[in-house]
Amino acid sequence: MRKKLAALACAGMMACALPALAWADEVAEPTADQATAQEPATARSIGPWQESASSEDALLTCETRASSLVVIATSETTDDALDGMPSFVVVVGNATKKIDFGVGLIAGGAYAGCNKLEVHVKPSAGSAGVAKTFEVTRAANQSSFNFSSEMFNLGDQTGDATYNAEFVMTLVPSKVDVDEPEADQPAAAPSNADTGTTSPKTGGDAGALAGASCGMLAAAGALALALRRMLAK
Repeated sequence: MRKKLAALACAGMMACALPALAWADEVAEPTADQATAQEPATARSIGPWQESASSEDALLTCETRASSLVVIATSETTDDALDGMPSFVVVVGNATKKIDFGVGLIAGGAYAGCNKLEVHVKPSAGSAGVAKTFEVTRAANQSSFNFSSEMFNLGDQTGDATYNAEFVMTLVPSKVDVDEPEADQPAAAPSNADTGTTSPKTGGDAGALAGASCGMLAAAGALALALRRMLAK
């Protein structure tokens, strides 16, 4: 009789613990994105780079993933007609992503307070990218002009393809009247939105399942203790 009661107690505890064990297994199992992030890094020198250089009137900051990145202020310009304008040489090797640029105008410089930037890009012979001229504006509450190399066909390659590039970038700041955009307001969550945690496998409410499982485990423990006392009599 005692052996039967002990066996029933063990079976009850295992049945109660199954939901908690299943939930723990789901939480421990990484999602596809997490699994990718947890894969060991390939042995290579490509990594995040951030470099900057400044002239008398402007500061250029570049950021990308590559094996090398060099930014140098230069007197060379993309066109003789732009002689004297802030200009930089950018050289990047084995880049896997676009280059993000930030241009700041030096306080007290000739172009401080300008809110429009005409960007002239001229790649060297054999370099990736195309020659291009485009405009960038900044709002009054922004400290820099921000744009990316996708503007001149760098960093839009597919897959794991890499590229090498060397180009001159000449900047022509100016000041124009612009309408300030209204600040974006965060979207309100729907009144019936479920903000609870869900199971990565089933989509069920993981918090509720965990709470119920813990309660069932506590009850199983109490049952085992009572049965132990009965068997001891």
